[in-house]
Amino acid sequence: MNLSEMAVGQLVKVLAVTVGSADQRRLIELGVRSGAVVEVVRRAPFGGPLAIRVNGGLLALRAENARNVLVAAGADE
Repeated sequence: MNLSEMAVGQLVKVLAVTVGSADQRRLIELGVRSGAVVEVVRRAPFGGPLAIRVNGGLLALRAENARNVLVAAGADE
């Protein structure tokens, strides 16, 4: 599964980030890395960005990048 398929309010564990190197570095710096627990907080309409909570921070993630974040559902924090 990927992050863009998750429901609002769902906690997931990141398995891998498979975006280009510049975007991957940015996501890792923001805490979206293998093993991180992420919560989908909000979705923009019409395929817009997702608001996610990771490491206590809130950030917006483009739908394109969210499709490249592989996750496992049902993560325990």
